[in-house]
Amino acid sequence: MTRFIYLMSAAVAVLLFGLSCAPSRPKPVIAAPTQPPSPRPKPVTELRGVWVSDPARLDWDRATAALQRAGFNTMYVNFASGGAAFYPHSKVLPDLSTATTADWINGIQLAHRRGIAVHAKLVTMFMFKAPASFQRQLIREGRVMCRPDGRPALQSGDAWLCPSHPANRAQIAAEVAEILTRFPVDGLQFDYIRFFEEPTCYCNHCRHEFETYLGRRVRGWPEDVMGGALTTRFNEWRRQVINDCVRELVSVARNTRPRVVLSAAVFHDPERGREDRAQDWRLWLDRRYLNYVCTMTYTPDLRDFEARVRKQQIWTGNRNRVIVGIGSYKLERMGDLMGQINATRQLGAPGFVLFSFDDAESRHFLPDLSSPANPTR
Repeated sequence: MTRFIYLMSAAVAVLLFGLSCAPSRPKPVIAAPTQPPSPRPKPVTELRGVWVSDPARLDWDRATAALQRAGFNTMYVNFASGGAAFYPHSKVLPDLSTATTADWINGIQLAHRRGIAVHAKLVTMFMFKAPASFQRQLIREGRVMCRPDGRPALQSGDAWLCPSHPANRAQIAAEVAEILTRFPVDGLQFDYIRFFEEPTCYCNHCRHEFETYLGRRVRGWPEDVMGGALTTRFNEWRRQVINDCVRELVSVARNTRPRVVLSAAVFHDPERGREDRAQDWRLWLDRRYLNYVCTMTYTPDLRDFEARVRKQQIWTGNRNRVIVGIGSYKLERMGDLMGQINATRQLGAPGFVLFSFDDAESRHFLPDLSSPANPTR
C-alpha cells in the first residue's frame, strides 16, 4: 500500500512538472475604451428610439432634452458611412466632423444622464457623403460594387463598397474598433449591410471569389448568374458573403467591447431582403450575432404597416427581437403616427424607432410619450 501511494505521488509530481513547463497560450488582447465609462441609462421595458441622420447638425443638449421631455430612451446616431467618418479625428476614414472628441463624448454622457442610450450607427457598405477623391481612389482600386456592365453602381452619386473585397472588410472592422474604443456608446448598429438594390456586384473580384466558391470558371459572365443556370448558386454565395461580413464585424465588436449591444437596421420584407439584397437577418438572429433588428417598416397605411409587422414576427418566430422602424417622415398627422406606435404595442413588439429625428425636429413632429394617461396626444 505504501509503495502504491509513493508511485501515485511520483506520477502526479511528474504531471504537474510537465504542465508547468508547457508553453502558455497568449491571452487575446481586448482593447479598452480610452474614456472612462459614463453612467448608463436603466434598462427599459419598451424601446422608444429615433434615428439621427445628420450628426453635423445635432445639438446634443437640445436634442437630448427634447427626447427626454417626450419620453424617448434611445437614439441611433450616424457615426460613419462606408467612406466617411462623421465623428472627429478618425484614423480610418476621411473625417468630415468639425467638432472635437470631447464634444461627442460630452454629448453621449449628457444623453446618459437624461436616461437616453446612444447607439453608434454605421452606414456600412454605402459610401454616403464620402469625399469624391476617396471614392475615385477606391474605384481605381476595384473596391466598389459594379453593375453588370462593369461600371460602378452609384446611388445619388455615391458608390458602395464591395463586401467581398478583403480591404473593405478590414476597413469596416477598423472603423468598428475605433468607435468602440474611443466613445462610451451603448450599442452599435449596422445599416446598409447588404448589396445595393440594383443588380450587384459583378466586379472582377466578385467573379473570382464566386468561381472559387463554385469550383470552376463561369464562361457566361454575368449572364449565367443573372437569370441563367447559376443564378441560385450566385444568390447563395452573395448571402454567404454578407453573413460572413456580419459575423466578422460582430467578432471585432465583442472583442473590443464584450457587452456592447449589437443590432442592424434591415429591409422590412425578410424574404425580399434575403433574395434581392442578400440580407438574411433571420439567420443573424438565430445565430445570435445580433441582440435585435430594427425593421424599416416605412409605409403611411396603417393596415399595410400592421401586416408587415405581423409578417416579420412570423418570419423570425421571436417578436421580442424585432424592433419596428416607423417612417414618421411619411406621415403628416400626429394621430397617424400614434396609430402606428400603438399598433406596435398591440402586436407585442418590444419597441419602435422613428425615422427620423432630423425630420421630426424640423417639422415639430415629435410625439409626446411621456404620459401613459395621454397615449394619443
